[in-house]
Amino acid sequence: MRCLSLAESLRAEGGPVAQFVMQAPDDILQRVSDAGFSVLATSSVAGSAGHDCSQLLEWCQKNGGPQAAKPWVVVDGKYADPSALVPLAEKSRLICYDDTPYRDFPATVIINAQPWTDEQDYLDRTGRWILAGGRYNAIHPDYFAAAEKTDRQAVLITMGGEDPANDTAWIARTVGDMLTGYRVLVVIGPAHPDRAGAITAIRQYLPQAEIIHAPPSLIPAAERSFLALSAGGTSCCELQAAGVAVAALAVEEHQITFIKALEHLGGIVPLAGPAPVCSSRPAEPVRTILRRLLSDAAWRNERITLGKTLFPAPGGRYLARSLMEILP
Repeated sequence: MRCLSLAESLRAEGGPVAQFVMQAPDDILQRVSDAGFSVLATSSVAGSAGHDCSQLLEWCQKNGGPQAAKPWVVVDGKYADPSALVPLAEKSRLICYDDTPYRDFPATVIINAQPWTDEQDYLDRTGRWILAGGRYNAIHPDYFAAAEKTDRQAVLITMGGEDPANDTAWIARTVGDMLTGYRVLVVIGPAHPDRAGAITAIRQYLPQAEIIHAPPSLIPAAERSFLALSAGGTSCCELQAAGVAVAALAVEEHQITFIKALEHLGGIVPLAGPAPVCSSRPAEPVRTILRRLLSDAAWRNERITLGKTLFPAPGGRYLARSLMEILP
């Protein structure tokens, strides 16, 4: 929810008031609305395969002004095709969130908050700004405060908002016996495709687990946890900032590069890659990694320290101020 984080930071800094045009599950739409922003639900992601930006172009027409007052439009570029955004860039001051690989968005500003990224990763284009590196992170300040908590005894399992292959159930079946005697928190995301199957596996293999359904954030769980088995997305960064040791599982193909990059920097430990059928993954490598994380406190704490150095401070308000200076 980096766009929501940016909207909240802009509001705190007295910047433009955000309006959301988005395709998302009802729980996510409600979360944005509860944060105090107007939300228009759409059936597609702007600029994604097979979809144009007509709805956003219509919004720009209604909300734009003279040339100097073209509206800001922030697009999460995860699924966007840069070429499809050209018409939108002509009608707005377009801001694109990007991840690796580095795509040539036709934007006024590209934001890439991955800690291994810098401006030199992008082509130098006149009139385009690149805001790159971990200092622009969208991590909520309360994650950093969680790092100061003591008596954190839980193991957190969180496979992201979607968990397309129900890796939550696979984790429960694969390592449930190793977590006997530990407090376990299992988060089931708002768009999980098989909640009933996940809950059945958790109750069978992790009977002591506390099941948390679609929380607004992982902050309360992070405050209680010393170790997390996490999907390889934004939660990896949030949990590292919170001082949690993270073992990451790629639940989708695009997360593989992300996990490898974070592993190279020394923070997270990779568990496994995506599999169309979870049972096709070998269990022993995952069990070996978890065994070491549970038993080798020195190694685990080294991972925690390295992870915290990647995200030393909240970046939301710094990013908001930077955008307000570039786009007055």
